[in-house]
Amino acid sequence: MNEFFVTAIEENNEYLCHYTDEDHCQFTYVYYYDIERKLHIRAQEERTCPPEVFVLGIVFGVIAAIVLIGMAILLLWKLLTTIHDRREFAKFEKERMMAKWDTGENPIYKQATSTFKNPTYAGKG
Repeated sequence: MNEFFVTAIEENNEYLCHYTDEDHCQFTYVYYYDIERKLHIRAQEERTCPPEVFVLGIVFGVIAAIVLIGMAILLLWKLLTTIHDRREFAKFEKERMMAKWDTGENPIYKQATSTFKNPTYAGKG
């Protein structure tokens, strides 16, 4: 994964070079040839490395965010259903108080009555 880039700079025929190693660190230097065809190099003292990424922190952060969003959605759902249920119960209580029939007896219910007439019984007795 070593990469090497050369960029020509017009002043004094200098060439700017970037080298990236396997650690993704970058090292920069400039070289040029003088009139006597001698090679001159100006190099960077230390290589420049990108900051390390704390992958475990990112993973735990994403998991925590998903759990918290899920909990917030569940709490919101619970709140909305509680409000809805209380409204429905208040409506039911209001209708029960406004009932026109006796609340101790169901107006639809009819008492079971049975009458038998025995044709062979003459009523002696």
